[in-house]
Amino acid sequence: IQKLNKKIVQIENDNNQAKQLVESLKANYNDSEDNLRLAKQQLSILRKEKLDFTEQIKVLKEQLVDAQVQVEQAKSTVREEKKNMESVLEEERKAKERAETARLALESEMEKVMAKKSKFMC
Repeated sequence: IQKLNKKIVQIENDNNQAKQLVESLKANYNDSEDNLRLAKQQLSILRKEKLDFTEQIKVLKEQLVDAQVQVEQAKSTVREEKKNMESVLEEERKAKERAETARLALESEMEKVMAKKSKFMC
């Protein structure tokens, strides 16, 4: 009977240890389920953020392309205006040269007229 009682005590101890192990495993399992649920929620949030950021990137790329087009248009306009200004400047330079040539010719004529006048007066 003592052997059986010892065996019963040993089996009860083993049973209690097994129950504690089962409780510990259940607690770990529940913790793992909670962690998994939280991880899934975080994953869902991250996926939404990824979609939002992807959309923002798309919008920013479109804005960049628009800005680049505007810059190219502005450069083209500036080049055209520069060309026009250079053309006007060249025309003004040529007109100034013609005016200077005409002034010199007029001075020469005036000197001739003055020389004739001086001869005529004498």
